[in-house]
Parts: sequence; C-alpha cells; structure tokens
Amino acid sequence: MHENTEIRREVSSISYMQQLTNTLRFVVVPAGIQFFHVTDRTTGRVKGFRRSHLEACALARLLDDCAA
Repeated sequence: MHENTEIRREVSSISYMQQLTNTLRFVVVPAGIQFFHVTDRTTGRVKGFRRSHLEACALARLLDDCAA
C-alpha cells in the first residue's frame, strides 16, 4: 500500500482543513513526491491529480466553481 494512503483517506483529519471545511468541497492532498491529488472532501474520492501544487490548486478551484 502506498505510504500516503491514510492521509488521502482521512482528509478531514488534516489540521489546516478545520478552518475551511464549510467553504471548500475539493482539497489538494500530497500523494507522493511532486504529486498531488484533488480530493472531494465530503466523499474522500480523488477527482483529479497534478504534478504541480499550483496546477492542483487551480483544478480544485475550478471543480469548486463547477460544483457551486
């Protein structure tokens, strides 16, 4: 099993997420070296991935805008 599997499954337990839980649906979670998953906070499912943190954040914002 991949070393970051538990972090991806437990997105809500990441401390900095506590402040944002009522505003953001999609969050960026580190998934390896220079690899980031865009995860649906409510279900924990990975909706996309990027190799750049900035690109992953842009995708998360795009998905948040589409979901709203």
